[in-house]
Amino acid sequence: MIVTTSLGMDEGLVYRARLIASELGIEYKERKKQSVGKMLGTYEAVLVLYKDKLILEQRGGQVLFFHPDTAMLRIKSGRDPLLELLGKEKQSIIDCTMGLGSDSIVLASAGHRVTALESSKLVHFIVSRGLQDFDSGLQEVNRAMKSIQTIWTDSLTYLKGQIDKSVDVVYFDPMFSEEIKESQNLSGLSTLADRSRLTEEIVSEAKRVARKKLIIKLIFEIRSLKNLALNVMSDPIKNFTTEKLFWRRKYENHRNRL
Repeated sequence: MIVTTSLGMDEGLVYRARLIASELGIEYKERKKQSVGKMLGTYEAVLVLYKDKLILEQRGGQVLFFHPDTAMLRIKSGRDPLLELLGKEKQSIIDCTMGLGSDSIVLASAGHRVTALESSKLVHFIVSRGLQDFDSGLQEVNRAMKSIQTIWTDSLTYLKGQIDKSVDVVYFDPMFSEEIKESQNLSGLSTLADRSRLTEEIVSEAKRVARKKLIIKLIFEIRSLKNLALNVMSDPIKNFTTEKLFWRRKYENHRNRL
């Protein structure tokens, strides 16, 4: 993989691109009027710096960049199952699977204090920069994005370093533990995502760290979680109950009380 600039480059943009290459430990290449497609003939991926954004172009056609569009739709809807699961009280939350940051943004927009973990260095770099720099056009969303603390780490390592009952909620969205062919819009992320499944050890650490709740978003099927010591039910559940919530559309949410 390499870092380069957009065709409309200047000295400032080249300088910023070189800094990014140095921070990520990858090579910077001058654009020299080459198309990204041509560069992908030599390199597996090209990280292109524009004046206001970073875009990762991959040889297989996958594209990754930060945009809070999904989060903004959820915020504007006025009703979100994840927020309803948490209630009105403002809470401290560890989002153990940041990805593109949609859940973290929604949580932060509701006033929750969010720490978001991401195991991919490149995804963390692109998304954390986006959270700080992207202008959504809505000040409340911008403030929410900037308030999120992001950390490049895997969830198990981070959780092991936390003291017992140190946060209110621990949240997981293990979206790539199963292959998701339907999610074409996530193709750029899926090639970089951590596909490791939740384990008994991770769940045990999450329960130790959380004061109130462990929330796991279940997608399509729960095959990857069926062997865990969780109170997960596979039969249909009526929308909202005091014990659990299944969010039906492309995925399901489930609350497991600690």
